Amino acid sequence: MVAQRPEFTTVLNEEVLARKLNAKDVIACIGHLYAKAYNPRDGNDDAHTNVIILRTAKFEENERAALVTFLKVQSKWACPHDWREDAACKAGE
Repeated sequence: MVAQRPEFTTVLNEEVLARKLNAKDVIACIGHLYAKAYNPRDGNDDAHTNVIILRTAKFEENERAALVTFLKVQSKWACPHDWREDAACKAGE
C-alpha cells in the first residue's frame, strides 16, 4: 500500500507542515478518499487534457493534503498522472 511507504510519510509530513494541519486528521480521511475522488463526471478532471484537478470547493483541507501527498508520490513513478490543485474555486466565491 502506498500510504505505508517511507516516501509517502515524508511527503505527508511536508504537506502537513506547509498547510498547518494535524497529521492524524489527514491520515484519518484517507480511507474514504477513493470513493469521493474517483468520479470523472463530478469535475475531478479536465477531459480535454486528462489532468486531475483537486478543487477546493470539493475537498476539505485534510482531504486535499492527503490527495496531494498521493499525487506527489506517484509523480515520481513511470507514467505518472498529471494533476494540479485548484484553490481558486472556493465554495461561495
